[in-house]
Formats: sequence, structure tokens, C-alpha cells
Amino acid sequence: MPYAFERAETGGLVFSRPGIPLDPAQTDAFLQVLNNELETAGSSVRQARGNTSTAKKAYEKAKTRLLMSPECHRVGRGPGDVTAAERDAWVQSRADTEYWALHDAEVLLENATGYAWQVKEQVGLLQSLNRDIPPADPPT
Repeated sequence: MPYAFERAETGGLVFSRPGIPLDPAQTDAFLQVLNNELETAGSSVRQARGNTSTAKKAYEKAKTRLLMSPECHRVGRGPGDVTAAERDAWVQSRADTEYWALHDAEVLLENATGYAWQVKEQVGLLQSLNRDIPPADPPT
């Protein structure tokens, strides 16, 4: 049985022969692959959530450490005081590594979540197609 689907350059699954109807066995095989892909995508989302949480904790810890440090300028209107924006810019410039680690983790989480939804939509599409075709004869 030739495969009705293949992995695209993006990592997703696509039909290898668009426009040619799938037989029941191909539809069933594709559903099984998509089911496994959905589990893998869910695992990727969980991993990305954990990484985002870890990065968020590191960033917040770095910000707190900097805000409480003696080098952090006091916000106020007196001599030697700075504005809140100046203080925040000082903190941000020193927590840059943690900030970008958090940003990257959030982007990876968004990508993993988007891919999981894409696979979920493909499963729904294939389930719909599978309902429209008669069942295959059992092997003898």
C-alpha cells in the first residue's frame, strides 16, 4: 500500500498525492499516525510549558535580586533619585539574559501549542473523511 501522506519540510504531515481519494486502509493508517503525532505534540507542549515556567522563575528572581541590590537607584524626586522608568531600564539591562531566555521559551511554547492545534484539526478532518467512506473488507 503506497503511503497517502508524508512529512513536510515544516515537520507537519501532508497528503503525498493531493486530489487522489484515500482508500479506507490509507485513511485508517493516517488516523493512527496523526493520533501518535497528537500525543507527541502534547508532550512537546507540556515540555515547553515547563521550560517557560523555569525561565519565568529565573527572570523574576533576577529582577527581584536587582531591585533589592544596593546598586539599584532609589525612585523618587530628590537629588540622586531616578524615575521608575530609569530604574526599570537599569534592572532590564542587567536581567537581559534571563529576559531573552523567557522570551525564547514563550515563543517555543506558542509554536508547540500551534502545532498541537494543527494536528488536532487534521485528526478532525480525517475523522470526517473516514465517516464518508465505506469500511474496508477485513483481511482474509
